Amino acid sequence: MGMTGAVVRTRRAERAVSRKRTNKWRRILIVVGILLVLSIFGVILWKACFDRVYRHCRAEAGAQITAADFMKKNYTGMIIADMGNPINTRVPGVYQVYIQSGHFTYHSELEIVDTVAPMAETVDIVSIPGQVHTPEEFLRGITDETAVEVRFAAQPLFDTVRESEVFLLLTDAGGNVTELMAHMSVVPVLQEMIAEAGCGLPDPEVFSVTEGQEIRYATEEETRAYRNANGLTDDHPFQDLVGEYTVYLETYGGVYPSKLKMIDTTPPEVVTQDLQVFLGDELTAEDFISLAADASPVSGSFVTAPDTTAEGDFTAEAVYTDAAGNKVQMPVSYSVKADTEAPMITGVQDMRVVIGDSVSYKRNVTVTDNHDEDVELVVDSSEVNLQELGSYNVVYSATDRAGNQATRTIKLTVAMPSQVTQEAVDLLADQVLEKITTPEMSGYEKAEAIFKWVHSMGYIDKSNHDDPVQAAYDGLYKRSGDCYTYAITSQILLTHAGIDNILIEKIPTRRLHFWNLINLGEGWYHFDACRRSDGKSFFYVNDETLMKYSNAHYKSHNYDPSLYPEIQ
Repeated sequence: MGMTGAVVRTRRAERAVSRKRTNKWRRILIVVGILLVLSIFGVILWKACFDRVYRHCRAEAGAQITAADFMKKNYTGMIIADMGNPINTRVPGVYQVYIQSGHFTYHSELEIVDTVAPMAETVDIVSIPGQVHTPEEFLRGITDETAVEVRFAAQPLFDTVRESEVFLLLTDAGGNVTELMAHMSVVPVLQEMIAEAGCGLPDPEVFSVTEGQEIRYATEEETRAYRNANGLTDDHPFQDLVGEYTVYLETYGGVYPSKLKMIDTTPPEVVTQDLQVFLGDELTAEDFISLAADASPVSGSFVTAPDTTAEGDFTAEAVYTDAAGNKVQMPVSYSVKADTEAPMITGVQDMRVVIGDSVSYKRNVTVTDNHDEDVELVVDSSEVNLQELGSYNVVYSATDRAGNQATRTIKLTVAMPSQVTQEAVDLLADQVLEKITTPEMSGYEKAEAIFKWVHSMGYIDKSNHDDPVQAAYDGLYKRSGDCYTYAITSQILLTHAGIDNILIEKIPTRRLHFWNLINLGEGWYHFDACRRSDGKSFFYVNDETLMKYSNAHYKSHNYDPSLYPEIQ
């Protein structure tokens, strides 16, 4: 029984030991699990917070750097922190860069490199012996993102008169090297000289570079030879005026060009004159100039402007300035008076023109005035009718600015030409019709008006039957003639009125006779406006009526019917 109790105690002890071991390993596993979880969380946290930037970046000199250039992903709100170490992208090297985002700051390195060689344009120099030039004078427009050092590849000879090639080396901060070549001409004359305009060409010695140097202006032949040899043209020959000119000098056995700059530093010499002016005149400072001597054009202005609103003697202050800006100030004097003298009209005289012609009223007519240079000539020809014979008044007038007026009146006679023309007769016919007819009249009424006008003419037993134009003129203008004149006058008036008509002639006997036929749309009728001793007249009569009268009066209207259309 004692043995059994011992066994039981031993098993309990073993179970207790087993439980202790189990608990120990459980605690170890828990600790290991916690450490593993913490490690994973730490890695995630480091990745999330500290592994956002590149550790090393490289950029070309001159590049624009932003915080985004260092980020592995496109984050917002990131800036390059100012940690007292500014980044100069024009200086190669390694820079420490700190990127700030909220409460976190990230570190990176930036390497600035320069791999592009510098560039520049070369400048050719013309120099004189002994004048030393720096390498930079042979260059312009140097471009590079870093500082560039310029030096001669070989030292030029500045003391020797010659043309030479100059080699230059450009080295930037990145060690890139560019070699360029320029030209240098060392000549024994100054390349630019300034002289006062108006004093003539300066002595050639002023272009010398050494004392006692023999120098002269090149002859025309030497100058031409130099220009031809160098492909030059002389587009701006020397003048003693303000400007820049090329001159050619001979020295040391050669011809050399130089620039001569003519300037004006001398105020103009101005002589003024006193002026006599009228009320209201506008004056300029130039009006007072009597003589102006200067190397460039001279203009004037007023310090105190002249007043011409009142009569009297006055002075003003004027300033005269040349093109170079040199000035001289002086008083000017003027007298003001009223203008009471009228203009003069000359060349006017009575005129005679042919009816229907045009008139040049102002031809050979001039207007002069004691003051105004351009006074308008006014011609009043409102009374004139060039289409109607007669004598008319033409009034010429001219008024100056002061209101003084001159007038001249002439007589203009509208007459027939010395030799009557068809054009003049046609014009007279239109004038007669304008007086005796209206557009509203019928053809019959117009024919009747024409008949009455012609019938009222005076009868003269004389006319030239071979000249119908003269006969029409006699009827229309002189208003007299024989039967031929009556018939021709009727013919031209009927024709101009648009009425069909025919001239009809009596069968020749001891006495001739002429009259007309008209057609108003009802056939042909007789139209004889000639005055007869018995007072008879024949307007729009038929053939039977006229022939009855003719047979009773010695065949007064006998005609050949075969020569004319059928008459009513």
